[in-house]
Amino acid sequence: MKQGLVVPGRRRHLATLFAAGLALAAGRADAQPYPAKPIKLIVPYAPGGVTDVSARLVAQKLGELLGQTVYVENKGGGGTRIGASEAARAAPDGYTLLYANSITHGTLPATAVSLPFDPVKDFTPIAKLFWYASTIVCHPSVPANTVAELVAYAKGHPGKLSYASAGPGTGNHFSSELFNVMAGVKIVHVPYRGSGPALQDVIAGQVSCTHDGAAKPYVDAGKVKAIATTGIARDLRLPGVPTVDEAGLKGYDMTWWQGLMAPAGTPPAVVERLARATQALARDEAFRAKAYDIGLNVQYEPADVLARQVVQDIAKFRRIAAEANIVLD
Repeated sequence: MKQGLVVPGRRRHLATLFAAGLALAAGRADAQPYPAKPIKLIVPYAPGGVTDVSARLVAQKLGELLGQTVYVENKGGGGTRIGASEAARAAPDGYTLLYANSITHGTLPATAVSLPFDPVKDFTPIAKLFWYASTIVCHPSVPANTVAELVAYAKGHPGKLSYASAGPGTGNHFSSELFNVMAGVKIVHVPYRGSGPALQDVIAGQVSCTHDGAAKPYVDAGKVKAIATTGIARDLRLPGVPTVDEAGLKGYDMTWWQGLMAPAGTPPAVVERLARATQALARDEAFRAKAYDIGLNVQYEPADVLARQVVQDIAKFRRIAAEANIVLD
């Protein structure tokens, strides 16, 4: 046999060995423990708002616990529709997660005429992590310092006041419209692509007011003034600021949650690994303190509890949307 010449039988033998080697390499790759590469955390908002800030806090600590990089990718727009849709379509391998909240899995499904994802069928819950209330803040030029004064001014000057939201169907859109309904006023809606840009335009005086969960530093600096908080109990960070309920609009209560979800079909072992890491994160005292500083209360809840909350929230927000005539196209 001449050197370099491969006879047919040997060619088949070499091909078999090569295929076996590829299969072995693939098997070893599949056997690598999760996570074996960086994890993308989709945040369905523009950078700068409370959701973006908290997601980055979660990503950093979660990465430490998992021993792998977790990075944030902002996909704002469509009232969280764009980011949530991308997460729903991602490969169910644990390397793309959604930083879900009461909007992606509550207000948006409750109001959208058509939605490119199913909030229940297209996602696998991992865990709920936070709950929080918002603060109604206004530019210092607004001639009102209390709920009663804000309502009186809005009634006396129709169309004069405006409120910024993170987008149609988002939390501050819902909480502001519920305020309008219960107070019998019409404060004009100005939608943005995230709560960060919305708050910045209130600070700049381009819009009168907004509802925001991360406004305390700006309240402390005198850049905006706090009118009331939206939960049923006072915010411990702003003890001198009354709730909307105690300020006169009895029964007003709007609080929100944030948590992690994966695309439907993600392997149970991967979901369990992420859930364990999230639970450990929630127990970390330094993490809890940092979360509290930005207005979030840590409240770990397992996947089954989060799944039930999604169903309950959609029903709740459908009732509010009907009352406030909130319809998204």
